[in-house]
Amino acid sequence: MKTEKIIRNIQTFLSIIRFRNCLMTFIGVIVGASFIDYGNLLTFPVLIAAVSAFILTGAGNVINDYYDYEIDKINRPDRALPSKRINKSDAWMLALTMFAIGLGISKLVNSYCLGIAALNAIVLVAYGKYSKKMFLLSNLIVSYLVGSIFVYGAFSNTGNAPLDMDKFLLIAVISICAFFATLAREIVKDIEDMEGDRKKASTSLPIRLGEARAHDIASTMLMIAVLVSLTPFLLQPKHFSMILYGVPMIIADATFLISLSRHPSRAQKMMITGMAVAIIAFFAGELGTNFI
Repeated sequence: MKTEKIIRNIQTFLSIIRFRNCLMTFIGVIVGASFIDYGNLLTFPVLIAAVSAFILTGAGNVINDYYDYEIDKINRPDRALPSKRINKSDAWMLALTMFAIGLGISKLVNSYCLGIAALNAIVLVAYGKYSKKMFLLSNLIVSYLVGSIFVYGAFSNTGNAPLDMDKFLLIAVISICAFFATLAREIVKDIEDMEGDRKKASTSLPIRLGEARAHDIASTMLMIAVLVSLTPFLLQPKHFSMILYGVPMIIADATFLISLSRHPSRAQKMMITGMAVAIIAFFAGELGTNFI
């Protein structure tokens, strides 16, 4: 019985922190670091930065569920809090503990990473509390947070070395792609959540502008992400394998475009898959030239 309880607690923990999202954040930091120096990906600063980003992402997801408890009882009744697998006070303490640990670990990397981590922690708490009243700003905040992952990873691996233009280009491209793809997904999520959001007087984009216009805006944001992902083909950055980048990126872009014709619940899952494949594309392109 104790073993079963431990397993259930672990499953609840992984569920409420959104383990898959946290893992993508961890990998995103590694990818950001690879643009600076692929030879130092397994160093203490980079790995610690990835762990801190993983923990802070989890903390943000927990605090978001804490504040969205009433809405999730309608939109996401299977989540850990509305399904009573964890109570609100325990979720609150878990979030605070994870924020403290994540910030403490980020301090071990460097002052730049600590600054980004502290800013993002504040933004995560503000987003969790006020996101349903922020209109489009809440979507922009999440998009910024995702885009900042790669910048965070880059700073974890810089030391005092300046960024050259090719490295800056790749970091900018992946951050901008992540920003607009996430913005599209957040709008699609709001479309899916319209029923519960209406009952709780949310001011989300689909409620303010309607589902059709919100879908058009999401489609435009996703198209921008796809177009930005093509810029390395035009600019041909040094020490970057366009073949190893191009194949998975084409798959990622195709996944994004197909998602536009799917139901919101299916579309956002496809967008997550597209983002994961896009991360692989950047990582493969950066490391590929060192093995070919």
